[in-house]
Amino acid sequence: MMPKLASLLSTLFGTSFFLTVARLGGAGTGIILQILIARFYGADVLGTYYVALSLGGILSVFISMGYPWIVAPILADHEADSHSTSLKAFLQLVRKDALLLTGLFSIPIALLIWLYPEMATDKRYALLIGLATAPVYLVMRLCGGIANAMKFFQLANLPELLFRPVLTLCFVAAALAFSVPIGSVSIVTLNFLIVVALTVWMALALRQKTRSEFVGAAGDAPLSGQETSKLRRLAVPMIFSTLFVNMFADMDILMIGLILPVDEAGIFGVAMKIAALLVFAVQVTHQILLRDAANAHLAADSQKMHRIIGKANVFAIVSSIASLIGLLLFGKFVLGLFGPEFQAAYVCLLGLIIAQIIRASAGPAIQILMITKNQRAGIPVYICSTVLLFVSNLVLVPLFKYEGAAAAVIITTLFWSVWLNHLAKQKTGYQVSIFGKSRRVH
Repeated sequence: MMPKLASLLSTLFGTSFFLTVARLGGAGTGIILQILIARFYGADVLGTYYVALSLGGILSVFISMGYPWIVAPILADHEADSHSTSLKAFLQLVRKDALLLTGLFSIPIALLIWLYPEMATDKRYALLIGLATAPVYLVMRLCGGIANAMKFFQLANLPELLFRPVLTLCFVAAALAFSVPIGSVSIVTLNFLIVVALTVWMALALRQKTRSEFVGAAGDAPLSGQETSKLRRLAVPMIFSTLFVNMFADMDILMIGLILPVDEAGIFGVAMKIAALLVFAVQVTHQILLRDAANAHLAADSQKMHRIIGKANVFAIVSSIASLIGLLLFGKFVLGLFGPEFQAAYVCLLGLIIAQIIRASAGPAIQILMITKNQRAGIPVYICSTVLLFVSNLVLVPLFKYEGAAAAVIITTLFWSVWLNHLAKQKTGYQVSIFGKSRRVH
C-alpha cells in the first residue's frame, strides 16, 4: 500500500515539477526574446507582436468551442462503455464546427483589419497573419488535450510551453547575429510557421503513440443530433472558463490600462506576469489529475477521488507558499531587473501571490465541475467575477494604485473560489478545498 502511494506521489510531483520547470524555461526564454525585440527593433514592433499573437490566441478559444478541454471525460466514458463517443467521431464534430466558426469569426475580422483606415501596413499584415494562426492554435490545443488525456504530458505541454519560444528566440538571435533586418510581420510569420511545424509534429507523434488516425476519420458514422448537442453543451462552458482562468492576467492588465497611465500599467503588468508565471504550477497539477479524477468519478470511487484532490491541493499549496516566501526575499530584486521604477509594485506582487494562495486553497473546483459535466453551472460565476474585477479596479486603483489593483484581484479570486466550491459541493457532492474531506453524495 505504502509503495504504491509513494509511486503515485512520485509521479504526480515529478511530472508537475518537470512541466513547471519547462514552463519557467519557456517563460525565461520569452522574456529574453521580448527584450531583444524591444531593444533592437523597437517597442512598436514588440507591441504589434503582442497584439497579433493575442488576437490569434483569443480567437482560437472561441473557434475551438471548448472541445480541447473535454477530451479527458470523453475518453474515460469510451473506455467504460465502448458504445459511447469515440475519439474519431468526436474529431469529426470538432472539424465540422471549427471550420464553420473559423469562417464565421475570421472573415469579418479580416475585413475589419484590411479596411480599417490609417493602420500601418506592417501592423495590418501582422494582424492578418496572427488571425491565420488561430485555427492552427486550435489543432495544437486539441492535440494537447488528447495527449493529456492519454497521459503523454510532455507531448501535450512542451511544444507550446517551451519549444515555441526557444525556436523563436533562436531564429531572432540568428537574424541579429547575421544582421538580417526583420520587422513585426517577419516575427509574426516566424511564429506562425513554428506553430504549424510543432502542430504537425504533435499530430504525427499522437498517431504513432496511439496507432489511431488523428486526422481524417471519415470512415466513422457521424454522431446523432442528440449526441452532438450533448457534446456542445459539455464543451461551450469551457470557452468561458478558459478565457477567465487561463487569460485572467491579460484581461486584468487590459482593465488596468484603461485606468492608469501607460507606464504605470506596464509596471503592474510585469507584476501580474510574474504572478501568472508562478500560478502555472497549480494549473499543471490540476491538468495532470483530470484523467484519473474522471475515472474515479465514473467508478464512483469516493476514496480515490479524495486522494486525488488531496494530492492536488498539497502540491498547489506548497508551491504557492514557496512562491510567496521566495518573493518576500527576492521580489524587489526580481522587479529591479526590469528597472528601478518597477520595484514600486513589490507590495502589489505579494498581494497577487496571496490571491494565488487563496486559489490553491480552493482546490480544483473548475476541473471537478468539468469532469462531472456540470461546467455550465460555472458560467454565471465567470461573468459576475469579470464584472466584479472591473468594478473593484475602477474603485480601488485610483485610490491605491498598484496595491488597489492587487486588492481587486484578491477580492475577485476569493469571490469566485468560494462560489465555485459551493457549486462543486452542491452539484457533485465533492468538497474540493483544503478545508474539508471529499465524499460522494449519491
